[in-house]
Order: sequence, then C-alpha cells, then structure tokens
Amino acid sequence: MKVAIAGGSGFCFGVQRAMDMAFKYADENKEVYSLGEIIHNPQEVRRLSEAGAKHVERISDIKKGSNAIISTHGITPERETRLKKLCRGVLDTTCPYVKIIHQIVRKLSEAGYKTVIVGDRKHLEVRGILGHAGKNSVVIEDEKDLKNARFSGKIGIVSQTTQNFSAYRSITCAIIDKVLKTRHAEVRVYNTICDATQNRQDAAVALARKSDVMVVVGGKNSANTLRLAELSRRELKHVYHVESAEEIKPSWFKGKKRAGIAAGASTPARIIMSVVNRIKKIGEK
Repeated sequence: MKVAIAGGSGFCFGVQRAMDMAFKYADENKEVYSLGEIIHNPQEVRRLSEAGAKHVERISDIKKGSNAIISTHGITPERETRLKKLCRGVLDTTCPYVKIIHQIVRKLSEAGYKTVIVGDRKHLEVRGILGHAGKNSVVIEDEKDLKNARFSGKIGIVSQTTQNFSAYRSITCAIIDKVLKTRHAEVRVYNTICDATQNRQDAAVALARKSDVMVVVGGKNSANTLRLAELSRRELKHVYHVESAEEIKPSWFKGKKRAGIAAGASTPARIIMSVVNRIKKIGEK
C-alpha cells in the first residue's frame, strides 16, 4: 500500500514559535501556568505541563505572583489585564497573524464600524477577537446565522484564521448583498485566513481525490484539523480523524491501495511519522 503525506502537514510557523517560547519560559522560570491549551493538541499540552508549565483553564486557578503563558489563540484585553495584575511575568505566545486581526478590529471599532467575525463563536481565537472588537460586533458561524441578521451603515468583516476560504467568501458575499440594499452603506472585507491554513486545506483535498482512504491527524478540538477532515470527506468516503497512531484500525485499510495522511497545524512531526509507520506496517501484513 502506498502512503502519501499532504503538503504543509504539521506545525505551522505560529505553533512552532509558541512551543519554542513556552518550553524556554518553563525552563527559565518557576511556578509557570499555561492559561488554556497553548495549542489544540493533547500530547503537546501534556508535554509542556511535564516541562513545568501547568495547564489551567481559569485565571482563578493561577497563583498570585507566579508566571503565566497566553496561548497561541490569544485572549481578551480584560483577561490580559487581570493576568498581568496577578502574575509576576506573562509570556504572550499569541500567533502574530491573530495579533493582526486584533489590530484590525480595534481600528474598525474606533472608526465606528460594526465588526463581523466569521468563525466558531466558542473557539478561543474568536473569543479573543470579540474582546478586542468591542460591543459593536457579532460572530457569524455559517449562512444560517444570516437569515435574521440585519446590517446597515459601516461594516467591517474579518475571519478566524483557520476558516475555510470558500465558506468565508460565501458568507461575505451574502453580507454584502444585505448591506448594499441600504443607503449610505460601506463594507470593508479583510482576508485574515492564514496562508498556511489555506495551503494545507488545498493539499488535503488534492490528496483525498487521489487516495482510497485518508487519515487526518490532530487534536479532536483543533479547528483547523476538524476542517481538514470535513473537506476530505467531501472528496472521499473513507476519512478518519485520529490524535495518535494507537487509534488506527487495520480494518480501515482492507482492500485499499493508496492511503493519504493530512495533519493539522498543531500536530508535531513525531506523531505524523508514528501514524505513517503504523499504516505502513499494516500494509505489509
């Protein structure tokens, strides 16, 4: 059985940067807490915790005078202020591309625009963006959310960095149609989808079209990994989402000749290779 890996699989620039910073910080400081999952990968969260940065979900769980790490997804200005008052030191590993969105929505808010954020309203990144956008903002997850939505005046649109471009374009076009039906309307659209995300999605789709079975590797709560699995399923029936090689079942590959592997931005190379080796061993039997 042939095994192929989709281009761009594994750590993106922002994730690699964050992990390097976090491990160095944990090594150089005592009493370190990681607020939220630094990346959406359980193995890496556990590895960082073992290195000295304890994973917590609430600021109230952080000891006063200790040190804290802000995850790649970013946080609201209010939470950041609380964290800095509580802690001796704070390491901000927010992805630089997410930081750019924070800057955009703050400027939109200051200029009197209503900010529309296209993404998953429960995702940490989107929550952080909302905090920077202020009260005059709304999250749109899909076109269903647009049915009862009303837009007028000045509108600014941004996207979660891991959003699918096709979905973002469809939602944006639908919003523009609504807005242009009102007088004195203005719409500003920003393509804030990470290039690495788009390239990764394109590569996964292309590989799915040439494969008999696809294995998507990454955290079950990773937005970009879930999207890779979703897009792959549009092209192929046999698509499986796993976090580790231990989850792989030999029955998935029975009668299959070509296996494709795609991995999320928070999946380390060692886990990808363990999946590759597991599939190859199954193929040899």
